[in-house]
Amino acid sequence: MKRLLIIAAVLALVSCTHEEGWKLVWTENFDGPAIDENVWSRVELGKSDWNNMMSLREDLAYIEDGQLVLLGKVNDGRSSDTTAFVTGGVRSNGKKSFSMARFEIRAKFNCVNGFWPALWLMPDCKMQDGDYAEIDIMEHLDSDDFAYQTVHSRYSLDVSRTEPLNHGKGDINKDDWNIYAAEVYQDSICTYTNGVKTMTYPRIEGKEKQFPWPDYPFFFILSNQLEGNWVGKVTDPSQLPSELRVDWIKVYQWE
Repeated sequence: MKRLLIIAAVLALVSCTHEEGWKLVWTENFDGPAIDENVWSRVELGKSDWNNMMSLREDLAYIEDGQLVLLGKVNDGRSSDTTAFVTGGVRSNGKKSFSMARFEIRAKFNCVNGFWPALWLMPDCKMQDGDYAEIDIMEHLDSDDFAYQTVHSRYSLDVSRTEPLNHGKGDINKDDWNIYAAEVYQDSICTYTNGVKTMTYPRIEGKEKQFPWPDYPFFFILSNQLEGNWVGKVTDPSQLPSELRVDWIKVYQWE
């Protein structure tokens, strides 16, 4: 345990310095008249907590004033959806993905009980047997004045693995714009909220399935979700619609 803590402390000093050297390689400004289907696909209804209210309705995911808008509403029966609520989301798998990069997103959302907006990354390819790799650039619950930033691997998902710590919290300006970022290196991942580092997650040599992220290209998932095991129930539907707005996305790679 002591050795792991020493390694993490050293890496926090030598890695993830967020200094000059990153080159901007892609920007999404959402400045077209509609969602760019060359980059994004709407998220379909699924069985997981994050997508079990998803709908393809166009009024739940659209472009307005140079921003992507994702909404969550009470199901009003206007479509064939059968869920109590309907939510919008987009994903870029098979269309836009990046490896070993700094991912940066400017977004804002309202505070609704039972609302779980998320900006996250998943591998855009088949993973090796037993691997799992996920980067949650931002997750927010209810009316918290902070956001979660987390990395998941097969190693970290083992409930007994408490070191190294795989998550951080960043203070946010509720109901206003915030900038969230994650940097993927060969030896560490760092996360930031509004330029403040919230976590350094180091590679620990010799630990199986502990640090898979440099091995994969990652695509974006931007999701508005209502209810779930983590966030709980929507206790006051009059607060809806829930709204997640994304102003821009920037991806940098090291020169």
